[in-house]
Amino acid sequence: MASAESRTQYLEKHLLRIVSKSGLNVEERLNAIVGLASDDHEKVWLVYRWITRHFRHDSRLASRIGDPGKLSLDALYQQGGGSCAVYADVVHRLLARAGFEVKTVYGTVKGNSGSTRRGLSVNHVWNAVKVDGQWRLIDATWGSGYVGPQGFQRDQSDLFFLMPPELAVLSHFDHSDELGFQRRFGVTASLFAKMPEDAVYAAAIGFEPLEILHFQRQHAGQPLVRTFDHLESVFRVLKAPVQGRLNRQLQSFKLEAAQFEELMVVQGKTWTPMKKDGIIHALNMLPERGELIIMGRRPKQHDFEALLEYFVK
Repeated sequence: MASAESRTQYLEKHLLRIVSKSGLNVEERLNAIVGLASDDHEKVWLVYRWITRHFRHDSRLASRIGDPGKLSLDALYQQGGGSCAVYADVVHRLLARAGFEVKTVYGTVKGNSGSTRRGLSVNHVWNAVKVDGQWRLIDATWGSGYVGPQGFQRDQSDLFFLMPPELAVLSHFDHSDELGFQRRFGVTASLFAKMPEDAVYAAAIGFEPLEILHFQRQHAGQPLVRTFDHLESVFRVLKAPVQGRLNRQLQSFKLEAAQFEELMVVQGKTWTPMKKDGIIHALNMLPERGELIIMGRRPKQHDFEALLEYFVK
């Protein structure tokens, strides 16, 4: 049986072959793409990867497009970009044509300027789709990349694909709460406003979303561990404090880090190696006051890179 990785590579390869073909309209491309899938999960993933590869975030283009619902799919595809409203509109129409129950969600995320829609605060648009009887969130805008000093930078990520509710509420807030995610996990508008922007990235590398939510309810607005925006593929946290400020008491750290030759806990000039067992690195320690950074060195490299950062009170 093929591994999950090789199946992903197979689908990606054939997706690229289809999208590179000329002379096909969007409907024909969609039918060819979902025809590769063996189940509904793969169908939705292929559409997500297609859109996050083809479209780019472009505010000027978005201004020219206006309401994306007034344009055909082929016209939007030819434009190749726009705002989050364009991404969400295209994802909605494509998934609906592929036979899925799908919603467009107008809500709030971190880091965007806002407006209002029907009296509710809105600064972002995304989708919800029902797969295997469960509603999950899709944010193709965030999944395609980010806007930096040099403009849009494509950086495809599956972090925002079929986000489970406990993960989605860390970064996306739907004021109407049609799906009940906020009610289920007790995330009010006030709590969400104080949620650190990097909460979803902490969950992506192994910190439990429910643990993050519990910490925020108890200590709203307090900093989380700094994660340096690493992806799960770089390392995974098996055990570590989620709060960014630690008391001077025994602390336990355990990380799965196949890409690193060694991990160190660094405090000032003191470098303490973590005990390595295969790809697992672990250490129990009583830290000193001040900055505490877990750093890793990859094979054949001399420099260390920061993985996690705390401050010990």
